[in-house]
Amino acid sequence: MYEGHARDSWGRLANLMALIANCHREAKRRPWRAADFDPYSRGGGRGFRLTAGNLHLLKGLFTSDKS
Repeated sequence: MYEGHARDSWGRLANLMALIANCHREAKRRPWRAADFDPYSRGGGRGFRLTAGNLHLLKGLFTSDKS
């Protein structure tokens, strides 16, 4: 029951995030889909994968240390 609720919540949130991302995307880029933001989606979206190599990108957002 919990997983069903989580899937439903992520589905709604993913649609909202896709709508906002499409409002702010460049005209020549392909539109974002809800599957791009939904971790439960089996569509294999082009979402951001967090790895040890790109963790420094988030560090700069949340700390004053930009290294």
